[in-house]
Amino acid sequence: MTESRNKWYLNPWVVLALTFFVLGPFGLPLVYKCPRFGRLMKIVLTIVVAVYTVYAVLITAKTGEQTYKRIMELQATLLGGGF
Repeated sequence: MTESRNKWYLNPWVVLALTFFVLGPFGLPLVYKCPRFGRLMKIVLTIVVAVYTVYAVLITAKTGEQTYKRIMELQATLLGGGF
């Protein structure tokens, strides 16, 4: 058995799962260390992870903004209602 088959962090499916569901851009070193990904695949995955990360940051910021607005509306309603 080869060394790459023994190490769980070199399994391409584990690397992809960790990168997209747990680590985000911090999983890219695993992508580049995995010998089963070719050069083109590594470049494509880097671009996809970058886009995915930017999208996640934008959605998080929008969600935070909406939550803040709702809290301020609730606070104004409670304080304006005589409580």
